[in-house]
Amino acid sequence: MFYEKLMDRLNHLIEVGEEILKTKHPHLTPVVEVIDDYYVKDDTFYQWRAGALSFLKTVFGNNSTHFQEFYHRCRSSLYEDALQGQSILKAAKEDIEGGYLKKLEDLVAADIFTDLLEMAEYLLEQGYKDPAASLIGAVLEDGLRKIAKNSGITLKSKENISSLNHKIAGVQIYKRLAQKQVEVWNEIRDNADHGKFSEYNADSVKDMCSGVRDFLEKYL
Repeated sequence: MFYEKLMDRLNHLIEVGEEILKTKHPHLTPVVEVIDDYYVKDDTFYQWRAGALSFLKTVFGNNSTHFQEFYHRCRSSLYEDALQGQSILKAAKEDIEGGYLKKLEDLVAADIFTDLLEMAEYLLEQGYKDPAASLIGAVLEDGLRKIAKNSGITLKSKENISSLNHKIAGVQIYKRLAQKQVEVWNEIRDNADHGKFSEYNADSVKDMCSGVRDFLEKYL
């Protein structure tokens, strides 16, 4: 399941990268109106860059070729920088799908929730509440799945936070109050995933992050 989440996140980053490249536009030198370079949309680029760096650091490590190349070659909203960053993400996908990463195997077997929540905290500190909310939601969903399996609950091939929460509360692993809190977090995650960014704020995502951390420590 973690592998699927990992690939979903990477595929999403690559898709966003393609959309960013489509925003290519010339920068005109003042007065003489000569095109001196091409750029992509600033705000979207820097949000994408932060998410990509966090992903590469978590999966490959900050001393890896993937992370270092992206960090140094994809620094600004120059079109060429974005193009190189996109190429590095595609190379990372090939490596993961090829099964060459021993570290990935370790990540799959290990409890990585703390690292992922720290990544979400970093995104929040950088002002990126929306990818942080999506990431925390993914951590919560994986955590609920583990809680359910550890409790002997039969799961279908496709479950989400809502269905997992219902099943776990149904066998009284936790009480109604905790179930309602999970529903609140699920709503934030859904709003983030569906682009309803005005439905929540950074403070609510920050509370979600600390709350999910405490919740998993208690029930997992």
